[in-house]
Amino acid sequence: MKLKYWKKSEASAYLSLNDEIWGVLSNRTLRRLYPLASELEVSETEAQELISRLEKKAWAQITEYLAKAEHSEHQCRQYLGRKNYHNSIIDKCIELCKTKGYLDDARFSEILIRSLLERGKSTRAISEKLYEQRIPASLYEPILQELQDPEQSLELLKQQIQKLLFRHREQEPWKAKEKVFASLFRKGFPLDDITRAWDDLAL
Repeated sequence: MKLKYWKKSEASAYLSLNDEIWGVLSNRTLRRLYPLASELEVSETEAQELISRLEKKAWAQITEYLAKAEHSEHQCRQYLGRKNYHNSIIDKCIELCKTKGYLDDARFSEILIRSLLERGKSTRAISEKLYEQRIPASLYEPILQELQDPEQSLELLKQQIQKLLFRHREQEPWKAKEKVFASLFRKGFPLDDITRAWDDLAL
């Protein structure tokens, strides 16, 4: 198997096996293992030892990443991808994280949905955020439906209307209303919900 490595920074180097990048290891480690050449033939056993080193490094990095905050599978894949790990290493780490319960898109969805609902985000805006994380609607829609409180959503919408009206207080009343409706509609709120909240405020 053909091994190549080349400098990424003063401390690290890209590692390639059969012209596929598998990750990044320290220059010190690679120079210690292969001091006489940066391109050579290695045995299958030697290649597996290098891959094992990369897997351990990737595992340490992804568990530290998940220990700091809840993340989606998509975010974890992007994180490891930015570290230049081979897809097979990424897949192995992701599956192990799922098995150990460190990574759960349903749990991530619930946390994100709760946070966005508390901030008064519309259903459409929440769905768009979850779509960005490559989370299927079949997973997050039941959670969103369960967590949504129509009355609380209405109250939060009314608060947003009042804030927008204050922002546009120098406008003519009809113009201020137009801007409020347009702003909330762009944020993903249905016109029926905006109208109901407006009417409830008796404006």
